Amino acid sequence: MLLDESMDPNWFQVQLAPSYAWRNWYDEAVSDSNLREVVQAFRSLQTRQPLLTEVDLKKIGYCREVGLKGESAGLSALLASHFYNSFLISLPSSEKWMNSELQAWVLNIDENEDDFSETEVSLGNIFSYESLVFHKGALENRRTEQLATGKELWSKRREFFDSLEFIDDFGAQLRTWGHRADILSKVRETLLCMNDFARRWKAGEFTDYQHEHLATCGLSAKVSGESPSVNNDPRKRKEREFWLPKGVKVNCQNHVTLPDGYRLHFYPESSEKTIYVAYLGAHLPL
Repeated sequence: MLLDESMDPNWFQVQLAPSYAWRNWYDEAVSDSNLREVVQAFRSLQTRQPLLTEVDLKKIGYCREVGLKGESAGLSALLASHFYNSFLISLPSSEKWMNSELQAWVLNIDENEDDFSETEVSLGNIFSYESLVFHKGALENRRTEQLATGKELWSKRREFFDSLEFIDDFGAQLRTWGHRADILSKVRETLLCMNDFARRWKAGEFTDYQHEHLATCGLSAKVSGESPSVNNDPRKRKEREFWLPKGVKVNCQNHVTLPDGYRLHFYPESSEKTIYVAYLGAHLPL
């Protein structure tokens, strides 16, 4: 959470309701053992990072303001949201922040301050679960834009696939991707759904791994294991065996069928409730 320190140096003073600040909630929650993790999560949200870096302020030229329609003062949080084309995340502390789209004005002043122009914009605002659902499509499109190449999928794996583990040469297979875009699109869908499953598995929503659970998490591609003729053949089985970080070799027979004969092989580790992703490429030898 980024705070406008010119308005409030600490978010403990943010008003959640009339005469009830975040500090009031914190004082009550900190002594409740059931809310310990929630309190820690909220405290970890705050960052000292400025809303706008000095480099970006120079790009703006210190000559732009953004404010809510009907108000005369600009707000740095709105300026950052507009400049980065990003969503605001607001606490519904007053009526003006309880809209999924905020109407705002943008004032641009030239460097000589002898001319200006004003335009109106709409800023996406997330303040509740309903507003998150409202912006779901736009958020998914933004995510797709950030994961358009194999290199991006790999470089942002900790951001988007934090519940998965990647082994062997899977990273190299993504970074050097030069095949069809529709295959990579399916890879992205697969990893997102696997990550969702693994996260929910660890949270206790699923008790074990089943192919059908991936479909429950939105995966439309076919998922299956290998046939007995493959698993019982030492040579063919060896092609599908990979080492886990703990030094155990496992049979990654489970795979997702991708376009043009490509496969993504993985291993669900029940004791850790996670998925190890091992191989992306052409169909392994039969």
